[in-house]
Amino acid sequence: MTGRFAAGQNAPLTARRVRFTARAAGPLDVCALVVDTNLQVRTSADAVFYNQPAAPGVDLAGDAVVVDLDRVCPQAAAVLLAVSSDRGPVGALSTDLTGPPGSGPATFDAPAGGAESAVICWELYRRDGGWKLRAVGQGYTGGLAELFRAHGVDVDDEPAPPSPDTPATVPVEPEQAWERTWQIFEDASRSAAAFVSAHDYALHRLDEELSAAVSDPACRTGPAADQARAEANRRCDELIAAARARHAADTALLTEELRAVGAALPAAMASWDAPAWQRPGLGGNGLRIGELGAPDRDSPTLPLCLPLPLRRPLWVDGDSVAAAPIVSALVVRLLAAHPAARLDIVDTAGALSALTDVVSFAVTSPVVRDVPDIGPRLRDVAHAVDLAALAATADPGAEPPAPRIVVLAGIPHGYTRDDLMHVVRIVEASATQPVSVIIVGEDDGVTDEPLLDLLSQEAQHLPVAPGTHMADPWTGTDWQLTLDTAPDRDGLRRVVAALGR
Repeated sequence: MTGRFAAGQNAPLTARRVRFTARAAGPLDVCALVVDTNLQVRTSADAVFYNQPAAPGVDLAGDAVVVDLDRVCPQAAAVLLAVSSDRGPVGALSTDLTGPPGSGPATFDAPAGGAESAVICWELYRRDGGWKLRAVGQGYTGGLAELFRAHGVDVDDEPAPPSPDTPATVPVEPEQAWERTWQIFEDASRSAAAFVSAHDYALHRLDEELSAAVSDPACRTGPAADQARAEANRRCDELIAAARARHAADTALLTEELRAVGAALPAAMASWDAPAWQRPGLGGNGLRIGELGAPDRDSPTLPLCLPLPLRRPLWVDGDSVAAAPIVSALVVRLLAAHPAARLDIVDTAGALSALTDVVSFAVTSPVVRDVPDIGPRLRDVAHAVDLAALAATADPGAEPPAPRIVVLAGIPHGYTRDDLMHVVRIVEASATQPVSVIIVGEDDGVTDEPLLDLLSQEAQHLPVAPGTHMADPWTGTDWQLTLDTAPDRDGLRRVVAALGR
């Protein structure tokens, strides 16, 4: 179902769950109609919009409509996906249908109409026991009310959209905090991908039009040729300007949402100056590791958080001194998420002294500072997590063990093969036990040790070097990652003191 569609074009729809989003120069509301073979709803309950956010198999999810085809009413012949604007004509419109993670979107750029303030963008319809999709682009000058009436929805007056003056309240439950930040990241990624796609399309069309303008040797010069080139450049500039305006509008909305959500995040996911550090103890289900940005396209700056509990070790790639501020930030945030956690630290180079000085309350055994002490400590930790796993198996209803944070700096130097075997056991336990492992070292491939390779492959790598780039998991759009660092020693004392420990 991937690719760019023209009005009327159809294709098989293999995904069983799709997400519809749309962008224009101004704000939009998305909606859906579940209709029969005559494109009429059975009841007004089959209209999904801001005042009625769900019907069987169709749900309004923020600025998107999500359709689960397996749950759509069996009597329904089609689902119409549309947009409306309460501020006048919709104008040039870009829409996407996306399926499972990793699949590319189906894109339809509806042409700018006249006074249409509602547009049917896509039709998902049953055909020969399966489903197909069709790009539509049918507009209605009477807005959402006219669109609804045309498909049998009982509408006395056009439904009033939520007032833009109503202050947004963004309650964030600790157990849902990571999902909220991930949803914002997804929305920002799709907005960025739409901008990049529209920008590239405008340049591609410009190239084609300029090539056509000079294809006839007899018409390459003169006033007509100059005018053709000028018109091609004008159309390109208009397309890019419209795309930039849509992206700017998305960015403004996402920035406001980030502001509201950011003020409610638990400390483990919040910036150091956020209110959460004045009210610790909320826990949360995410761990902030840094920020994502894209200065070249003016996208919003986004917090990048990983879900908790960590099921993979975090490997901070770099020497211990350069990695120390990053490791300190991770440890303090993990302690904010797990107030009762036990902390084990191996730091033979002494690079983490600023951290170990202020988190001594959580360090249950002395920090390992000598190479000969690495093996005994790792053996003890591995034995403890193994016993906890056995206890959980013997009595599934028993109280879970206290969370454990294990920091291993300086790998691979000073670690024997037996030491690495203990580390592997600890990492394996994190799949079922509340164990968070942070590895610090330069993964340069110099050491020919299979266990080290195994750990490297299993880990989530966090490069210390600035300017690291990553692609988002939905559209493959490029983002620049800046890892979070802890404040200086005094600042670290202040945020740790806020933990109440």
